[in-house]
Amino acid sequence: MRASVAAVLMVAVCVSALGCTPGYRRDGRVTAMTADGEFGRARVQAEQTATSDPRDRSYMLDRMKIVQMALAEGLPDQAEPVADRIYDFLRTQGVNEGNGFGAFVFGEQNARVWKGEPFEQAMALAQIAVLDGMNGDWGNVRASAGSALFQIRDVSRIVARGGSQGSERERLISGLSGVDDRRLLELTTPTPSDFALGYVLKAIATRQLVGAFPGEAEEVARQLALVAPHLGPLIETIQTGAYNTVLVVDYGLGPEKFQTGPDGAIASFRPVTRSGSEMLRVSAGGRDGVFPVVADTNQMAMDLRWNNLEDVRLAKSTIGSGLLLGGLTTAAVSDDRNVQAAGLILAGIGAAMKATSGADTRHVETLPQRTYVALLNLTEPMSTIDLSIEGIPSARMVLAGVPSPPSGTVQVRYARLPTAPARAWAVSGSILYASDETGPPTTDNYPYILGGRCVKTPNEDVLTSYQRSGYLRNFTLNDLVDLYRQEGIRIAGRDAGPIGLHILEGGWSLYSPRAGSAGFARLFGQEHGPYRPRSAQVRQLAEEIARDPNAVAGSTSARR
Repeated sequence: MRASVAAVLMVAVCVSALGCTPGYRRDGRVTAMTADGEFGRARVQAEQTATSDPRDRSYMLDRMKIVQMALAEGLPDQAEPVADRIYDFLRTQGVNEGNGFGAFVFGEQNARVWKGEPFEQAMALAQIAVLDGMNGDWGNVRASAGSALFQIRDVSRIVARGGSQGSERERLISGLSGVDDRRLLELTTPTPSDFALGYVLKAIATRQLVGAFPGEAEEVARQLALVAPHLGPLIETIQTGAYNTVLVVDYGLGPEKFQTGPDGAIASFRPVTRSGSEMLRVSAGGRDGVFPVVADTNQMAMDLRWNNLEDVRLAKSTIGSGLLLGGLTTAAVSDDRNVQAAGLILAGIGAAMKATSGADTRHVETLPQRTYVALLNLTEPMSTIDLSIEGIPSARMVLAGVPSPPSGTVQVRYARLPTAPARAWAVSGSILYASDETGPPTTDNYPYILGGRCVKTPNEDVLTSYQRSGYLRNFTLNDLVDLYRQEGIRIAGRDAGPIGLHILEGGWSLYSPRAGSAGFARLFGQEHGPYRPRSAQVRQLAEEIARDPNAVAGSTSARR
């Protein structure tokens, strides 16, 4: 019997040693593309790898990354349906109720729905507010920004219970010893949010909703001044309303979540892009301005108030170790078969608990490290905006073709700076292709798929501009659209379904990022290789134009 007991226990030990919950693996491809400013490719990659099962623990995590990359690419319309789902989910109360300590015992991954750490939720809601602003929906900007200002929990009393030794997190863990859920609520005090970005966006939105919420803009500005006094000049500009463009600028990659402590039972964060107080310098229309950091996700991740108090995993690991050791000892020293069996059961439970005690390190690896908000007054029909972070030479982007809004209105634009060394397209300040956000090129106005420089969505006005330049004179709009159909190109706003990689980058989608975005700068601010036709008709037309541009009008012989 002793031999069989020993064999079984060895198996239990091996299972325990080998079965510990692995940490979440960062999406290396998406994060690398994000750092390089390849937001179009990152968006497509995130969509392709996203789970389609709403019951999957990573369902909302995947969608947060999709929304962030669509925003960075300058595609708020494409992001909106996914953003609406995230907003509804984060606003749903009680999603994880009933999942206390007992739910963690045999694996939290099977018991809880991933909603992210509180700081990740706040950033997601703020980004949805930016998206709403890009679409001119100030009511939803106010609602989303307000939702990001949920109360957070002050854990200082628990930290104090843990004594004076070790880090703040270690003292928190120590202070949680013997604390049940009811006592935990008594020891944690709900406090108002100090999320400055949420207050900034809400203050701006409320001011646009003149008369709808009397006195609210002033109250939000007062709260913002309390939590972020260093934003004084920004707050003053918000209150005066001396701007017509809100430019939200992100930089860097947010912190990485990893396992630490016994059995990897504790979740912690470490910076990927370092924090800093460097100012954002903005030059537009001959005027310069500097703007401070409004949000720093590194700091939020390190602040225990912005973390979920799920380190009961440590208790599970400790209890599992005790059960395993106790069961092994009981079974090994007793001659009573019933006692031996009981020891084996305890050891098995302990092994199972240890095998699932590892912290779940899922996190939004595409979060920015910092966010700036610049308030500008653009007066030219098309402005060039030069962005740079002081002290970081590679953190620069030149945004060409940014329009001024209609008189008396305020617009929102969003740009995410590459983290990797500056790319030529980021600082070119050029517009080399005609898109829906720009006027027609001065010469050679015909489609890119035929060898030209126009990637506008086909419509009657676009076709007319081609015909005025001497191209496709015998074409109807249906004929023009059919050229894209034959090539298998999906047209945003016309074709249903997801939008993939842009045709300028070798993909099969036609879309126009908003001017002022990194996607606009990357697609239209650098040269791309010639289009390679797939269909016979497009190939024939392109060859005819190449041979004699002045003679090609789009003859019926080249059409079906």
